[in-house]
Amino acid sequence: MKQTLSSRQGAILASLLLFANKILVLPSLLYENSKADGFFILIILLGVELCLLALFFNIKTAHPNLSFYDVIKKYIGIVGAKIFYSLLLIYFFFKIMLLFNISYMYFHVQVYIDVAYYLFLFAFLVVMNSSVLRGIRPIGRGAEFFYFFIIGCMFFIILLSFANFDRFPLFFDSPPAQYFKGLFSNLFCFGDMLVLFVLMDKIEFKKKDETKFFKYIGASVVILILIYFMFYSIFGQTSFIHKNAISDIITFSYRFIDLGRLDIIAIVTVMFLSFLQLSIYCYALCECFMKLFSKLSIVYTIVVFDAVFIAVVASSLVNYLTVINLGMNVMGYFAIVLHLILPILVLCFIKFSHRRQQ
Repeated sequence: MKQTLSSRQGAILASLLLFANKILVLPSLLYENSKADGFFILIILLGVELCLLALFFNIKTAHPNLSFYDVIKKYIGIVGAKIFYSLLLIYFFFKIMLLFNISYMYFHVQVYIDVAYYLFLFAFLVVMNSSVLRGIRPIGRGAEFFYFFIIGCMFFIILLSFANFDRFPLFFDSPPAQYFKGLFSNLFCFGDMLVLFVLMDKIEFKKKDETKFFKYIGASVVILILIYFMFYSIFGQTSFIHKNAISDIITFSYRFIDLGRLDIIAIVTVMFLSFLQLSIYCYALCECFMKLFSKLSIVYTIVVFDAVFIAVVASSLVNYLTVINLGMNVMGYFAIVLHLILPILVLCFIKFSHRRQQ
């Protein structure tokens, strides 16, 4: 049986992916670059996500049964398809590295400071491996099952954070150069809609399903905007210190001392999100790998991924800080190519080919 996702499951996966690498350390990093004006950078980069989503609709509607690899091969050629998917392979690998390290540091600080790094690695690898081997349909069903719990927890956290509201954020406090620096440095944390392109042939989609996608993704956009606004409202000039935004906006308050550790809500939410997001990214990475090396099965693909991932994670050169620095510098150029340049080129090739055929 062919592994497929319903349009609702595809929309839910996209909605949950939108939170990847954005609700923990990113608000603090944005403040370091652009102060509270990082709030506007968030909105601009979310706009990039929506543009990628619109491009996905355009291509999926025109080629409902083709994979993205086949679409690129049709209009650009097999060499272009191989190059594009090689870039996506590297991109998803660093996405996994970034999400893994940020999630590890979050649980290390919030849950158990003595947790072994390799125990954490083993736990996440087991989930990623089993998810990839079972296929995209179980991942979609799992995301569908936990979706309303995760979104409900997010809204509850935001509701609690209003009790900590201190001041209206001081906006327009940064020179234009800081905006551009913030846009470049944090572009890699976005572009999650690229996963939909890799899963294109596995998503059941009709023209009217665009509304469904925008409904689910719109809910995530609203949640992100509220979290960032409350984060900068609560912490103001000390925002750069707080590296776990989703927990910190409800933790640092004398009003909740008698209620115990309310951050357990955020911990459970991040746990489910991390497992689901890493599973989706790992599946997308394996899809890219199998397009590049079509003779390899999914089992050999996941073995290769595990070997490379463990080797990189075990390396003394790779840790939480180096991955974040790579994401804010080197991978920023990578993100410009994959988020902006290549999608525009693909769209231009498709439009040009259609005109020549008319």
